[in-house]
Amino acid sequence: MELSVILPCFNHGEYLLEAIASVELCLEQNPELAIEVIVVNDGSDQPQTLEILDSIRQDPFYIFLDRPNQGLANARNSGIAKASGKYILPLDADNKVRPEYIPQGISILNHQPEVGVVYGNMEFFGEAIGRWELPDFDLYRLMLSNYIDACAIFRKSVWQECGGYDERIPERLGYEDWEFWLRVGQTNWQFHHINQVMYDYRVRSDSMVQACKTPENQKRLVHYITNKHRKLYAEFLPEIIADKEYNLFREMAKTQELRSQLTHIQDNVQREKQKLEIALASSRGEILGLERQNVEEQIRCQDLTRRIKAMESSKFWKMRHFWFKLKRMLNISKEVA
Repeated sequence: MELSVILPCFNHGEYLLEAIASVELCLEQNPELAIEVIVVNDGSDQPQTLEILDSIRQDPFYIFLDRPNQGLANARNSGIAKASGKYILPLDADNKVRPEYIPQGISILNHQPEVGVVYGNMEFFGEAIGRWELPDFDLYRLMLSNYIDACAIFRKSVWQECGGYDERIPERLGYEDWEFWLRVGQTNWQFHHINQVMYDYRVRSDSMVQACKTPENQKRLVHYITNKHRKLYAEFLPEIIADKEYNLFREMAKTQELRSQLTHIQDNVQREKQKLEIALASSRGEILGLERQNVEEQIRCQDLTRRIKAMESSKFWKMRHFWFKLKRMLNISKEVA
C-alpha cells in the first residue's frame, strides 16, 4: 500500500462526506494509486454523525475504527498505527484535498529519500475565503508559530521515529501538529514545500483552532510546547525575544494605523450624515410646503365645485335650453325677412 489517508471524526458528520469525496475524486483521476482510507470515529455522539458513520462502516473499501473520545492526537495515532501505507496523509473531517496532491506527494517521497514531509499551500473556504501561500521550511520560523497544517504527506517511518503525535497536549486543546513538526524539524528529515494549492481548509468560528487562540488556551499550549522543547528554544532565545518584540510593536503600529484610518472614516461618515440630515430637513420642508399647497388647491377645487353646483341649480341655468332655442328661432326669422 502506497498511502493511507487518516480521517478522524468527532461529530463532524455534516462535513465528512465532502472530505471522503475529495479522496475518491483523486482515485478516479489516478486509478493506478494504491490508497486506503481509515476513518477513526473519535467517540462521536451526535445522531447525524453516527448515522453517516454507520453508512460508511458498511462500505468494505474503508477501514473503520471506533474509539472512545480521547482527542485528535490519539485518534490520528490510532489510525496511523493501523495503516499499511508507507506514506501517511492526515485529513481533518471538515477539509478537502485536491486531486493532484496525493500523486505529487507520493512521487516526491519516492524520488527524494531525504524528504520526510511534503506540504502545500491551502485555500480557505467556509466562513472566510482566500489563499495562504506558505513559505519553504525554516525551523526557526516554525519555532515562532506554526505555518504547516496537519494536512501534509509524510513517511510512516518519520512518525515512528518521532513517537507520533503528543497525546499529553493540555486537555487535548490542539497544536499537536505544531509540536510534531518541531520534533521532525530537529531530525535529519527534510521538508518539501509544493508551492501550489494542494488542499482546501474550512474556516469555522467553532473549530478547535479558534478555541486554541483564546488567550488562556494560547498561553497554556505555547508554554507546554516551548517547555517540552526548552533546549531548542534556549538556543535561539535572544532572537525569539527580539522577533516577538518586533512583531508585537509592528502589530501595535498596524493597529494604531487602522485606528487612525477608522477614525478618519468615522469622521467622514459623520460629516456625510450631517449633510444628509440637512438635506433631509430641507426636503421635509419642501414636502410640507407642497402638502400645504395641495391642501389649498383642494380647498379651491371644493369651492369651485360648490359654486358650479350652485350655478347649475339656479333658474337661469335651468332656462338656458329655452333661451338658446328662442335665440335660434329669432335668427331664423331675421334671415327669412
